[in-house]
Amino acid sequence: MDYIIVFLFSLILSLVLTPIVRKTMLRLDIIDMPNEYRWHRQPVAFMGGIAIFASLALVALLRIGLTREILVILLGGGVIFVLGLLDDLFGTHPRAKFAVQFLVTSGVVYFGVASRIFPYDWLNVSLTVFWILGLTNALNLLDNMDGLSSGITIIAALAIFGLSLLQGETGAALLSLALAGSCLGFLKYNFNPAKIFMGDCGSMFTGYMLATLAVLGGWQHRSPIAKILVSPILILSVAIFDTTLVTILRLINGRMPWQGGKDHSSHRLASILGGNERMTALVLYGIGTLAAMLGLIIVKLNSFIAILIATAWGIGMVIFGIRLTKVECYHQD
Repeated sequence: MDYIIVFLFSLILSLVLTPIVRKTMLRLDIIDMPNEYRWHRQPVAFMGGIAIFASLALVALLRIGLTREILVILLGGGVIFVLGLLDDLFGTHPRAKFAVQFLVTSGVVYFGVASRIFPYDWLNVSLTVFWILGLTNALNLLDNMDGLSSGITIIAALAIFGLSLLQGETGAALLSLALAGSCLGFLKYNFNPAKIFMGDCGSMFTGYMLATLAVLGGWQHRSPIAKILVSPILILSVAIFDTTLVTILRLINGRMPWQGGKDHSSHRLASILGGNERMTALVLYGIGTLAAMLGLIIVKLNSFIAILIATAWGIGMVIFGIRLTKVECYHQD
């Protein structure tokens, strides 16, 4: 019953708060204007992440037991949210932003939200830091088309909910549902044509939450290592794939990975689909859903079969990526 209440509570809060945030942003003239690096063509209110953060925080405080790990995740998430808020309002240097993310991640790991799947602490710490930093920025990069980041977050959060239940991590399961509900309410206003964007305060926050919840709900158990290690990677493979693809291609073409551009997997796929943004988002939702299902299924299989499935999925994504690279993007920048 608690699971249903948490999900519905966060969903309703987000449905109520998102239009309020939108009207406030429009009144304050806080608008994301189209430019050569942006995909949208009309001015759109942004910083909708405020509604996501507020919905999740209220539900967590009122309906979820604040264990040390949950409290640590929420406090770290609050700092990431504020960092994103400052970036949305004033802009922050990438190095400064990364430095704050690293400090938050280090603090979260220090206070116990860290992988335990390996027998060596240094390896667990290294994996966790890399994972949280990577996903925090991956969801930020994925927020490049109407409804994409919020939709993928919902799918991944629901999968992490399932993974947490399988591992007996009730707190992570409840918080994952709160995240899913908050993003689902926001998606009503964010799906194409979007009335409001997340902003960095939303995309970095959701990326951080997915990363830490995957650690708490999946990587707190040592055996079997292969399945537990791979499951969250599959669940979040759409964001990982997009970040990896755009980073490699930008470096090859002499660009910095954090430089904006219309060269993401979503932009390339939209070009293949004749510019249909809704279909692009739905196709990526489908890929994300299949990946999430595989991530949950392999937990119940033996390690050899789990590795085979993960390998086959990885090969499929590489082939998909090669196809996307044939779409010319950089002449548009």
